[in-house]
Amino acid sequence: MKPEEITIVVPCRNEADTLLPLYKELKSRTYKVLVPIAKSSSDGTRELCEKNAIPHFMDSGSGKGAGLRESLAHISTPYLVFMDADGSHDLNDIPEMAKKLVSADLVIGSRLQGGSMELYDGSFGSFLRSFFTICINQIVNSRFNSRITDTQNGFRAARTESLKKLNLTGNTFEIETEMVMKALKKGMKIEEVASREYPRKFGGSGVSLVRHGWRYLLCVLSNLF
Repeated sequence: MKPEEITIVVPCRNEADTLLPLYKELKSRTYKVLVPIAKSSSDGTRELCEKNAIPHFMDSGSGKGAGLRESLAHISTPYLVFMDADGSHDLNDIPEMAKKLVSADLVIGSRLQGGSMELYDGSFGSFLRSFFTICINQIVNSRFNSRITDTQNGFRAARTESLKKLNLTGNTFEIETEMVMKALKKGMKIEEVASREYPRKFGGSGVSLVRHGWRYLLCVLSNLF
């Protein structure tokens, strides 16, 4: 497929320091770009988009998941890629993801295959995140007889129409797991590519096991059957 058939969706909350260089690089590769901006963003991300004519919209304010869901109504290309604006994802993985979309509905960049500087950095907190991720992977794979190594990474590509059929409801980071489980329930094909996740260039992770762990568990339980 051609790069112009793909919209890169870059959800942002206070990402003014890293968004513009990423946008310029994506445009140089002829991808379309869409930026859902969190309603709570307060660092001038919206003004940056307006000044540089970056396609964007303000989300409803419910969280990252809501922004991703709402982006589907703004996309006209047959394919899309979700990625973060913090510089942690490798743009060179996108063509490999796109190749797999020829026969797949969803393609996930697997940090467990490619390595991650955030998922496990040697700290106890990252150990807990890694353990939590592996546990969810195991539950999903056992339930659906699948072999997915990273159900939660936000760096992923999909057929736009396939995602619209899933009727996603997640408002925060649990939406990635919901997406995988609902796709499997509908018999959609999921592929993975090894993807190296690099340290973010600015800011810290918005994911917290204390604040979001229960959402992941509720998402898994509600989509098991």
